[in-house]
Amino acid sequence: MSHVTPFFAAQLTASDWITAGATALVTLLLAIMIRRITKRRIRKKDKHAELTDFGGRLLISLVLSAGAYYTLEALHVELGPALGAFGIGALFIAVGLQPLLVNIVGSVVLQARRPFRRGDQILSNSFEGTVLDITSTSTVLLSYDGESIHIPNAQVLSQPLVNWTHEPVRRTILPITVPYGCELARVLAMVGRATRDALNDENLPPAEALATGFGAHGIEISLRFWHYSDRLESQVALSQVVVAVNDALNEAGVVIPYNQLVVHPAEIADPAEPLEPD
Repeated sequence: MSHVTPFFAAQLTASDWITAGATALVTLLLAIMIRRITKRRIRKKDKHAELTDFGGRLLISLVLSAGAYYTLEALHVELGPALGAFGIGALFIAVGLQPLLVNIVGSVVLQARRPFRRGDQILSNSFEGTVLDITSTSTVLLSYDGESIHIPNAQVLSQPLVNWTHEPVRRTILPITVPYGCELARVLAMVGRATRDALNDENLPPAEALATGFGAHGIEISLRFWHYSDRLESQVALSQVVVAVNDALNEAGVVIPYNQLVVHPAEIADPAEPLEPD
């Protein structure tokens, strides 16, 4: 007859239960206290908020693991058979939860590499928005339309990522087409001056207008101007530049060419006329 090793090595007494309960209670209180301290640091907009959050979660995991160990030890549990059963169960759980584990590892990598922080505006997997949080499984964005977007961390790491606000300023290129026959040098100077006057910020690099080629309907111009990286700031700057350039071209009598469709009517024979023999 096979012998089964019991998990409990000795008869439990009231003192054992009290010790185990006290250990579990102290463990939970420590975990709650660590979490509250972590949240308090994050609310103060600590520049290392992501690392603080990650460190707090890691410390909570260690405290809970240690508390579970000493609680079981207080109950005189044979940890050898328990750990063996736990190891076999953990193997099956790891296989079944592989996608979840990949995202958890992705969270650790994101916290360590820190390609973005809370409050940054990013583009990831065709989604744009402001980073609200990096959880253990996903990166949470608030879209510019007020929608909450959850992107799995594994996808954030595996796809190209654009951090719009990593630098304080960035550049936008506005394509413009002017008609053939215009005074190109004067138009370039006028467009650049109008853009600089519209932005009117000495902290930004100066705007420049460059002729880039001959298009199907006119000469192509590339208007390059800098603005602050925030999404709203960039949209406001673009609107100001478009209005200023349009007004400047109108005052100079320069008409922006547009695509025109020319229709040539086909000659259709009159059905009343007899067909000529071949």
